[in-house]
Order: sequence, then C-alpha cells, then structure tokens
Amino acid sequence: MRHPRNVSYAMMHRWITFRATLVAIVFVTTVSQVTATNGVSVRVQLPTSAGPVPAELFQPQGESKRPAILVLHGAGGTILDGPEMRRVARYLAAEGNAAYVLHYFNRTGTTVALDGTMTKHFPAWRETVRESVVAIQQLRGNSEPIGIYGYSLGGFLAISSASENPRVGAVVAHAGGVWNGREDRIGRMPPVLIVHGERDARVPFSRYAVPLQRLLATRGRKPETLFFANEGHRFTPAAMAETRAAAVKFFRRHLRPR
Repeated sequence: MRHPRNVSYAMMHRWITFRATLVAIVFVTTVSQVTATNGVSVRVQLPTSAGPVPAELFQPQGESKRPAILVLHGAGGTILDGPEMRRVARYLAAEGNAAYVLHYFNRTGTTVALDGTMTKHFPAWRETVRESVVAIQQLRGNSEPIGIYGYSLGGFLAISSASENPRVGAVVAHAGGVWNGREDRIGRMPPVLIVHGERDARVPFSRYAVPLQRLLATRGRKPETLFFANEGHRFTPAAMAETRAAAVKFFRRHLRPR
C-alpha cells in the first residue's frame, strides 16, 4: 500500500471521517431493514483472545451443511466498503454458502484506515482473522477448512492469514497482495484466486498482483487469476458481477459442504 499524494494526512482523515459519518446514517437503517425483512442475515459474535468480534452472517435458510466463507472489507471499513462486501456475501449465500462479513476493525476501534493506521494495526487484524476462522469452525461444529474473500486491505489480510494455515481451504484475493512485500513471511498456501484491475492506482497491478502470482506458484500450487484490463481499484458493477460469479465457482471447487 502507498501513501496518498498531494493531500495532507489530517485533511484526508477529516474528509473520510465526515463522509463515513454521513454514510453511517444510511448504513444502519439499511442493514436493519434487510435483516428484518429477508431473514437470511443475522449478527453473530465470534470469540477471540481480544474479546468478541461481530460479524454479519448471510446463509440460505434451512439446516443443510454448507461451506463457510469469511468476507473481509478494505480500508474503508464496513461503512464505506460494507455495501459491496454485503453484495458479495449475499451472492455467496444465494449459491449455498454461509458467508461471514467480519467487522475486524472493531478490535482496534477503527472506522476507516489510512496508511499509518494500517501499518500499526495490521498484526492485530491478522490475528483477529485467524482467530475468527477458528471461532467459525467451532460454532459450526466442523473442522473442515473455510474460505476467505478479501478486498484490498482485506486481500492482504487474506493472504497473510492463510499462510501456513490448514484451517483455510481457499482464498480470493481481490486487489490485494503481500503486505509490505514481505514474501519471506508467506509460507505454504491453499488455492488462491487473484482478482485485480490492471489500472489499479491504489494497489498497482505490476507491484502487487504480478509478484503475488509468481510467489504463489512456489508456495503450494499455481494460482488462478481474473485480471481486468480496464478496471481500477474499485470495480464497475459489471466487473463485480463477474468477480462474484468467479468466486462462487472457485470456492465450490475447493471447499466441502459443512
């Protein structure tokens, strides 16, 4: 990740905080209505060493066993990235999965994160993700590996959290990569689908997606890729629809029903 150019840290923080406050008003109302009307999402608490972490669980109604997938937002948190991550989770649920949108920023009291915040709290968030994987397995009473879908910062966390972690069975890394380029900290990996826009200015394609593709080929198996020549960091609706469909097919191949 890189620092924004030509904008002071303080000004950027004030602008993001103001925008997040406005979006939060709409967000709270919308989530309450969706949960109350369609009956497919519930709020759960996942126990971790730092206390319970909330997650929004989306899954089909019924008691049948199904794969579990953790969905990780980016630096915009659940306020700014939440709507898109919920669309991902709903799509995964509609295709027979249990999808957990994890509020991992709660561990550090973060709303949105700039580069300094990400550098400071990345280890704590990584630990939260890894412990949430364990919590989901325990709550579901099944030790089969689960999947992780991570966007941007969440993609970096997904890669880091899945390293040498047999509890993770598959990863979709969307606009992510290896945190701080520390390839020495990435060990054996599960199957990975790399999703990236070649015009991404925030997480540049050549700096992150290309090295990740090369690295993963040496850490277990050759990764699958879905690259978009004309997409940036935030995808268009059409590209997101293609990404969601590809994620479903990828997880279906690599995760067992639970």
